[in-house]
Amino acid sequence: MKTEITHSSDVERQFEVIATFEDMAGDIDKAIRTQRMRTTMKGFRPGKVPVQLVKKIYGKALSYGVAEDLVQRTFQEEVLHNDAFDIMGQPTISELEFDYEAQGDLRAVVTFGVRPVFELEDISRVTLHRLEHEVTEDDIRKEIDVLRAGQADIIPDEGPSTAESYVVVDLERLEEGELVDGTRQADVPFLLSDENLMPQLKEALTGVSAGDETTVTFPGQDGEDRTYAITVKEIKRRELPELTDELVAEITDGKVDTVSGLEEEVRTQLEEGWKKRSRELFEGDVIDTLCELHPFQIPASVVEMYQDAYVEELKKRGNDDKLPEGFDVEGYKASRRDEAELQARWMFIRDCIIESEGIEVTEDDMEKHYEEMAEGAGFPVDMLKKYYGSMPQMLQNVRERMLSDKVFAWITDRTTVIDADVEEYQKAAAEKS
Repeated sequence: MKTEITHSSDVERQFEVIATFEDMAGDIDKAIRTQRMRTTMKGFRPGKVPVQLVKKIYGKALSYGVAEDLVQRTFQEEVLHNDAFDIMGQPTISELEFDYEAQGDLRAVVTFGVRPVFELEDISRVTLHRLEHEVTEDDIRKEIDVLRAGQADIIPDEGPSTAESYVVVDLERLEEGELVDGTRQADVPFLLSDENLMPQLKEALTGVSAGDETTVTFPGQDGEDRTYAITVKEIKRRELPELTDELVAEITDGKVDTVSGLEEEVRTQLEEGWKKRSRELFEGDVIDTLCELHPFQIPASVVEMYQDAYVEELKKRGNDDKLPEGFDVEGYKASRRDEAELQARWMFIRDCIIESEGIEVTEDDMEKHYEEMAEGAGFPVDMLKKYYGSMPQMLQNVRERMLSDKVFAWITDRTTVIDADVEEYQKAAAEKS
């Protein structure tokens, strides 16, 4: 038997195996004898079917199984257990040639990915923007008004409608200026303050009164615009209840019982929300920037590993961990290929930083994490440790998150970071894109 490893790219290797029929003959005979013992056939006692008949029926399939086992076993011995190769992703048998009937030689190729080798680029001249937002009294008031809106009365209004109005309309499709039969939708309500309302509709329904007629045109997904005739039926407005301690207790189910307490609670939630948003946006910008600076090749098997993970994640959202019938798996994977490649590239960059800088999560780090978590949850530290100890995957996820935090901190220390408000951040993002 002969083996050879060739480089198909910087991150792809091919392991070729060539074996003669004699190399496999013993294993093939053994597989046939085993199959004979399992075979039952009319006219023969169990396990007594003639060997030649077993060969005729099962020989080809069994020999291919032996061939695949030989290739996999040889790959494990010469490559997988060889420290010279840092294998990434799932190795695959990309070629297998074997003629059982002619007792020919076996030729097989295993394709596998290896970890990219690259140098970290100098990031000292990199400038990153980090979103910074100070929660204002106006922010708090708007958030509380949303809570009040849940208890609001909807009352008729003479109009004209404003950006806060409810507008009830009849809709009917127009084609070449004529109403289309069967397309009328009656008494359709729209809240003009809804952020998800299409801008064309919001513009058409702002400033109207009951009895008004107008039209609205939407861009169609097929490239053809769609126009609708609108008849305004009613204008309504929300009448917010007075903000009192009693109302606060009602909308919070008694968790907060004063207006000042609600204001403080809302402030805390908004600050935590902005902090989370800022961190996620900043980390995303870091990843995008460093991936652009490091355009090394990525093993196809690693990209596919992430694509497969997206599919599995999608399955978990469905019923019985299954995808809908007829779902285009390959199309879905293709649609997320760029995302998978970005995630794979960042994984390699992150690993390189961790290794080159000796970044690690120490026992002191874990102890501090336990103490902070215990304080926030109101549990004893020992109980929390025991819980994490019983959930090894969760514990590993915590360690990985802490490692990532240290990597982002390392990058932040070596780049120029500009804290920017929402307007400045959006401007910087637009200039970058």
